Amino acid sequence: MTMITKSLQIAAVIILLSTALLSQPDGFWEGNITRQGKEWRVNVNIEDGAATVDFVDLDVIDVAFPLLADGNKIRLEKPQPDGRPPIIFDGEAVGDTFAGSWSGLGVDGSFSLIKAEKKSIAFREEEVEFQNGDVRLSGTLLLPKGEGKFPAVIITHGSSPNERTTYRSWARHFANNGIAALIYDKRGSGRSTSNTRAASMEDLADDAIAGLNYLKTRGDIDAKKIGVAGHSQGGWIAPLSAARSKDVAFIIASAAAGVTPAEQSIYHRAGVMRSQGMTEAEIEKATKLREKLYDLNRKILKNDGRYQQMRSEVSQELIANSNERWFGPAELPPQLAGDLPPLGALRLLFFDPVPIWEKLKIPAFVAWGGQDIVVPVAKSRRIIEQAQSKARNKHLTIKVFPNADHSNNIVPANGEWDFPRVNTDMDRTMVEWTRKTTGHI
Repeated sequence: MTMITKSLQIAAVIILLSTALLSQPDGFWEGNITRQGKEWRVNVNIEDGAATVDFVDLDVIDVAFPLLADGNKIRLEKPQPDGRPPIIFDGEAVGDTFAGSWSGLGVDGSFSLIKAEKKSIAFREEEVEFQNGDVRLSGTLLLPKGEGKFPAVIITHGSSPNERTTYRSWARHFANNGIAALIYDKRGSGRSTSNTRAASMEDLADDAIAGLNYLKTRGDIDAKKIGVAGHSQGGWIAPLSAARSKDVAFIIASAAAGVTPAEQSIYHRAGVMRSQGMTEAEIEKATKLREKLYDLNRKILKNDGRYQQMRSEVSQELIANSNERWFGPAELPPQLAGDLPPLGALRLLFFDPVPIWEKLKIPAFVAWGGQDIVVPVAKSRRIIEQAQSKARNKHLTIKVFPNADHSNNIVPANGEWDFPRVNTDMDRTMVEWTRKTTGHI
């Protein structure tokens, strides 16, 4: 290869790269996805070759999407976990309009967006790290604009191995209303170390407390007005963190179960099986087998010598029922793993929240969706109210939002199809309560 030929090839590559960079369609568009006459608000932001999407009605913000652009043709495609089809925007940007076809959530539709001025945000962000013993937790602190000292809330996690982005929308609501919010990758997820599977409820509460201890070192945070918020599993963690640290000033517990995770799991799975058309007899069979599995786990936790015999019996029963119609929806293991569950996971399974609620005396905001099939709402409310009465806590606020589900999304009336939509009343009420509780009004 001659030097001239090589130089021409390099020049061609540079021209191609320059053309590709110039064709990146930077801009901010807002509008709707449409299907069956239903509209779903969405924003798309493309900047420096990177794309993010806001699903406004779902209150899911700043979702990163891989971007493929060719001239005015733009394709955003977000892979989904568990083998689900990707979410795809496939369209053209012509003038101020970006429109085309959309698919996601198992349905197809169209979208039409108009270029607009991107709204400024009322907060700033910092990447932070803090330690709980040997565990390094990586997070993002959202701070209101202006001078502190700000009240603050640490947002802990549900049961999934979530990263900080799961609770970014919650954090934005707080930060936009003058309250700092710390979100972080759950231990074993994202850039945080350790292992979620082996963690006990106490470990997870101590992670939140480690975040609180970090916030106390900052001059822009009011150390006497730091609370802990949590959803689902976080509804156990938030009050537990207050029991383990006198520095927790208030708690927020969304979709909190007043029963053990084991009992909540049985209730949840029965509700899911019912929604999938399983008969009550099939649900009862699955429930009894799950109860046996949990009884085995309880014996392992207590180091009861009888667990080995019972383990063999439960294993045989799982195998014997693995081909039954109800077995898949029951989400039972077809066979037991060779090793025993970690002790931390077993302790978490049988964590009893009642003694914690019986001693909690700080301001507490507890909320449920009335259509929740994951948590026994009526029973949990009764248990928590009774426990708080025993504690003589005069600072308890309870809310039930009748049309919301476990994820705080609105359940459509009469079973009609609709896009998922967040219950905005919950977010507004939660933030207003926090502002009032911290005196930040």
